[in-house]
Amino acid sequence: MNLKRFIYLGALALSLSACESQLEIDPISDISNANYWQSSSDVEGYLTGTYSNFRSLIDRVTYGEDRGDALQPGSRGGVSRAHTQRLDNENGYDWKVIFTNLHHVNMIIKNTPAISFSDQNAKNRILAQAYTMRAHDYMLLLQMWGDAPIVLNPTETADKSTKPSRQPKEAVMAQVLSDLETALSLFPQSSIPNKYRISRPSALMLKAEALAWNYTVLKSGDKQNLTDAIACLDEVEQCGVKLVDNYADIFDVSHRLNSEIIFAIYVRFGEYDSMYALNFTESAVQGQVGSAVNKDQIPYSNGNIAAPYYAPSAKIKAAFTSADKRKPVCFIEGINKDGKVLFTCQNKFRGTPYEKDRYYDNDIVVYRLADAHLLKAELLCYLGGGNVPTAVSLMNKTRNRAGIGDYSGPTDQTSVQRAILDERFLELCFELKRWPDLMRAHGAGTINVYNEVPNLNGKSTPLYFPITLNMRDYNENLTQTEGY
Repeated sequence: MNLKRFIYLGALALSLSACESQLEIDPISDISNANYWQSSSDVEGYLTGTYSNFRSLIDRVTYGEDRGDALQPGSRGGVSRAHTQRLDNENGYDWKVIFTNLHHVNMIIKNTPAISFSDQNAKNRILAQAYTMRAHDYMLLLQMWGDAPIVLNPTETADKSTKPSRQPKEAVMAQVLSDLETALSLFPQSSIPNKYRISRPSALMLKAEALAWNYTVLKSGDKQNLTDAIACLDEVEQCGVKLVDNYADIFDVSHRLNSEIIFAIYVRFGEYDSMYALNFTESAVQGQVGSAVNKDQIPYSNGNIAAPYYAPSAKIKAAFTSADKRKPVCFIEGINKDGKVLFTCQNKFRGTPYEKDRYYDNDIVVYRLADAHLLKAELLCYLGGGNVPTAVSLMNKTRNRAGIGDYSGPTDQTSVQRAILDERFLELCFELKRWPDLMRAHGAGTINVYNEVPNLNGKSTPLYFPITLNMRDYNENLTQTEGY
């Protein structure tokens, strides 16, 4: 079976997977039977198709930004219930897209070991990517739902008698870390052979995030989590990446896979050209672009390619100082002839203007070096003592590139923790990092997220997603998230 046929069948299988089984995924037999898994090229083709599915999982505002504070309703309106924090068992989100990806990853993990490869390193690299991807998926479930079923085998049969229950957060975290240890033992090299594929540095970034979550949100109380995470980031910093000089170049389509990128999701016009930032980019359809005197500077679309359900929030706009070089990169205001602000839209992912319209074909940046520096600063600050000045020096790397100079605020541990959170808000805005950042800071006691996020002010909405009635209809063993 060639790659083209695999991608077609994979898409067909996904389209046919109705919410009918214990995990809302139907068995996928057309490409999972023994006739398919015969050669190394079969495995490589299946992995390519799985990356396509992984892209659709990553490319959404829901998990990283929706519940945070960097966005507000845009000119089109129609924001999600996650954004408004109006969640209940009738109005929530299911995890079908995550478990669909887990099914495909589990297929690779199950079938690859028995297949002969001429290059053992190639085989190990594929397995390492699959284990890392599975760890990522379970980390996402942990961040958004907390307790979750742990399913380590593909859904290949029609037997619906087994309906897995949710496992405690600690068990999910243990699975994440176990998969990452397996992956790290399999990667044949420490460098990044292809920035569009998961590498050892990508897995180390994920492990550092997981250990940080374990320490802060799950409150492990084990400072070894911090030292182990810092060791992961030490290695990432030595993998050959470096900060670019010009912040805008990180995201520009003419500077793809630049020196700062550790892992990115491939996006190209004609193949997949609608990355998530179009949801907070202005469209001429809304009727205000034509009145903007700076129209030519705005990355708008003429038609419905851009869909401004959201806009950069007043909070993120106010967080940047006038001297910050990142400010004009991150957002742009449409101004009329009287100097009135008509709208605000993101300016970070400008896409490409083609003959018919502008398409948002920027790669989706998953990990980059600035993220590693600031996460390491956060972890060092949690350790406290003599580590706090080192944390500040790491934070200053991004501050100085932005032109705002060294941090000059209070140097006590709590104040520096807050400063690092604020620096991540600016440096990584709209990069799907904000909600996990807020959850860690809330768990660490740096902030109270109910005071930090405007749409949570005065509410008691739980910080994890509910199990919806539809999910429980298909699997009565799914207990409800606490607080719903």
